[in-house]
Amino acid sequence: MNANVKLLSIRVDNLLREEVNDWLKGILENPPQQKFIATLNPEIILKGYHDKNYQDILNSSDLNLCDGFGIKFAAALKGRRIKSRYTGVDLTDYLLKLAKKNRKKVLVIVCRDSLSSPEEIKRGIERKYEVDVEARYLERNFFEGEAVKNSEIIFVNFGAPEQEKFIFENRSKFTNAKILVGVGGAFDFLIGKMKRAPKWMRKAGLEWLFRLVQEPKRLRRIWNAVIVFPILTVVKSK
Repeated sequence: MNANVKLLSIRVDNLLREEVNDWLKGILENPPQQKFIATLNPEIILKGYHDKNYQDILNSSDLNLCDGFGIKFAAALKGRRIKSRYTGVDLTDYLLKLAKKNRKKVLVIVCRDSLSSPEEIKRGIERKYEVDVEARYLERNFFEGEAVKNSEIIFVNFGAPEQEKFIFENRSKFTNAKILVGVGGAFDFLIGKMKRAPKWMRKAGLEWLFRLVQEPKRLRRIWNAVIVFPILTVVKSK
């Protein structure tokens, strides 16, 4: 589909945002074809580097988007240019707008320790996007529900690596799904539970600093993403 970039043995699909949008529209508007999307940030790639099974799952996806600014930076250190960054929040927003336009049913599978409950996510999506949506925890008999059988866009917010592993292991059970994607805490931002960094900080690659101020407990994760990841990428490329 495109010229990709490899970082720590994990494929990053190198596409313009417009190319991604056209691809997504084509998937939803054409006859059934199921696609698995991963939104990659430095932390996810690091986890894939240390977990060969997870690495294989990420490389098996149909589309690996560059979510984190650190990926663009690490690629630049290797002499490669990532065309655009497409965050999980932006992807979720765009897919929900497509769902409204194309009248697609949406399912959100919610992690038990998610900041936002299924009820809050459902209300927030219905209010903001006016789409047919179900939001549910992964419970006993989950796969017997009508939402699993009928939904065409599946969002999983378990966080990495659980969400990608879940999709890989269970995608065949979502018989009508066209798109399955792990989006972490994207809904916390879309429904207003968490405040997103100002646009200038996002463009400058300083979203990590904004998150650190909001959540000091993320220090270790941010250290791995901002310091460890680019250094390891350069070292391992030699």
